[in-house]
Amino acid sequence: MKSLIASTLLSFSFLTAFITPAVSQEVQLFPNSIVVDSGSDLRCRLDKGLRITKAGERITARLVEPVYVGTVLAIPKGSTIQGHVSSVSTAPWSKRTGRLLNGDFTPPRTAEVTFDHLVLSDGNSLAIHTETTVGVGGLKTAKYLPKSQRSGVRDIVKDAVGPVREPNKLQRIGEAALRSLPYHPEYLDQGTIFDAVLLDPITAPIPVQSGDVDHPPSGENYLRLRLLTPLNSQTIRRGASIEASLSQPYYNADHLLLYPAGTKLRGTVSKAKSAGWMKRNGMLLFSFHTLLTSDGAASGLDATVTGLEAAGYQGLAIGQEGDIKATTSIFTQLRAPLSLIGPSIALTDSTALSRAGNGDRGFGLLGAGAAQASVASAAGFGYYGAAMQIYNAFITKGSNVDLPINTPILLRVNEGTQSSKSASVAIPAVPEDLDAKIETLLNTATQ
Repeated sequence: MKSLIASTLLSFSFLTAFITPAVSQEVQLFPNSIVVDSGSDLRCRLDKGLRITKAGERITARLVEPVYVGTVLAIPKGSTIQGHVSSVSTAPWSKRTGRLLNGDFTPPRTAEVTFDHLVLSDGNSLAIHTETTVGVGGLKTAKYLPKSQRSGVRDIVKDAVGPVREPNKLQRIGEAALRSLPYHPEYLDQGTIFDAVLLDPITAPIPVQSGDVDHPPSGENYLRLRLLTPLNSQTIRRGASIEASLSQPYYNADHLLLYPAGTKLRGTVSKAKSAGWMKRNGMLLFSFHTLLTSDGAASGLDATVTGLEAAGYQGLAIGQEGDIKATTSIFTQLRAPLSLIGPSIALTDSTALSRAGNGDRGFGLLGAGAAQASVASAAGFGYYGAAMQIYNAFITKGSNVDLPINTPILLRVNEGTQSSKSASVAIPAVPEDLDAKIETLLNTATQ
């Protein structure tokens, strides 16, 4: 019996010796940690294009926005997030009309992605569980600027050629060449944005350094938030309630914390106009008027929408009052009637290159080949392409303002109005000599 007890104690001591270092090592791994709640958005960008083939393909992206918990930076911008393609779906025939009319017979494919690992800058990897998400490519930032601060022609050209300077040029050129084929592979483009929303909370180590965090311009006051209510100018109605959440803490001009990240905002849609035919685009006007703190206290807010990020095909523009309008490019409208010149020249220019150019504008690569049959066929394809451009520029239905959940929005805060509101409800200050006056009156009364 004694030998059995001795052997048991000896085994326990060996087991403790092996387990204790492992436990202490795990504790030392995250000495200062913070919990990122479920529902937090990990907004990330695809650094390299990926061909859509089948479910299970691995995918890697990087966070384009930091994640805050209150006032603490929990996950810095630039952290790596890894996942996989969970499913691939093909669009129905009813949504392929535009492609078919342009000579593209490839069925549009959509890849749904799930992210499962977060890799921090120090190399630590955290298992995560996110909602399935679909990436959005070609996002553009719209921002209101006074005329004196708007970009000139040189800046516009510089921004237009910016994507050309991005890395992986050869890969992107190859993908563009393949897309010119009548039937080609589908890709997740480089720069595609994903919103990976956490389904379960995670515990992350607090970064030693704050990292590369975006700050508003000096002397200006902005609230950075993400939309919690989807907005579409075709379906939303005037007076509808909307909600958003601060994605970064807000400090006033004196660097005092006013609202931590996660503070809820409530607002109302003031105007909504649906898009119509003859290229009449939609518009939205909404505002946030109430801030709700974590303890349930409400306070007024005077702020104007001054910036947001949304799909580039909408061509969004923001007015001085925060009104958001979808626009049609002036270049597109000017180019449409000018496209009639090419087919007219093709009637006299019978070179193979001229025929191919008119055929390609009309029906893609198939049109370029068919246009070699005769001058008349080349001109026919050219006029067909010109008619399509005119239709898309002036006749077709315009674009609606579509802002999905987690759309980043920038609010400019009017601190002067905020201060006046605070002053109107402030408690009057007590005179410093009030006690002395009361004491004098009491002494006089007793005498």
